[in-house]
Parts: sequence; C-alpha cells; structure tokens
Amino acid sequence: MKIPPIGGLSTFGVARHSKNKKEDTNFIKPLKNDTISFSSNVRYIKKYVTLPDEIKKILSPEDAIDMFKDMEWVAGGVIKRGEIGKGEHSKVYKNPWLEDYYLLILENDEDCDTITIYSGENLGDSIWRDEDNKSIQILKQTP
Repeated sequence: MKIPPIGGLSTFGVARHSKNKKEDTNFIKPLKNDTISFSSNVRYIKKYVTLPDEIKKILSPEDAIDMFKDMEWVAGGVIKRGEIGKGEHSKVYKNPWLEDYYLLILENDEDCDTITIYSGENLGDSIWRDEDNKSIQILKQTP
C-alpha cells in the first residue's frame, strides 16, 4: 500500500472550491462562541446554582452532581431505597449527601398547597424544587 506524501496534503480535510477566486479558500473559520462544553454535567451545575446558600456551604459542586443524579434515579425507580415517610402521593427518603435534609418525591407534578406525610422524622417545609422535574424536592429537618 502506498501512502501519499504529506507535502501533497497542504491542509487536513478537503479544501472548498468556489467560482469566486477572490474569496478566501481557507476552510478553517474562527469560533463564533468562546465557550464549548462537552460534558453532560453542565445542567447539574446550573441546578447547583439554584440551591439555597445554606446547602452550598455544605455541598461541593462535585457532590451536588452525584446527588442530583441520585435524585433522578430514585424518582425514576432505577434505585430502590427504603422510604422514611410516605404520603398519599409522595415518598420521603434520607439524603446521603446532606445530614439534616430529606428528598421528597411526588408521584404527580400537580401543584398542591399542602401535602400530608406520615413519618417518624421531624420534616419541615420544602426549601428547593427541581425545575426540570417538579416532583423532586428537598425538605429541611425541623429542630
């Protein structure tokens, strides 16, 4: 097998040919955006920004990414975990990343003014709600 000489390939790729010779034939153009992200974790970082300041002091962004993924898996039924509280259309789970906070999963996304949860824990109000999946919330433990 013969390999063409490198000098014959002045540029990598195929050069653009046009009828207008005045146009620049260089096919590499400058970037229009100055940031490029190849990570799927960007959406989790956006969620981290929406967390209350009291949680941001405790939780690092790397741990928050793991926590958000875990929340989605629990809500989707991928991870089975024993609930510590149960309501008519909701379940409450311990949050392994935050000691005094709990994970609330609603079975329907409808906005309810009040939700009754039967639990042996001292549960408080919801302090955070996921904007992508409104059935995922974080509750704070009451003293």
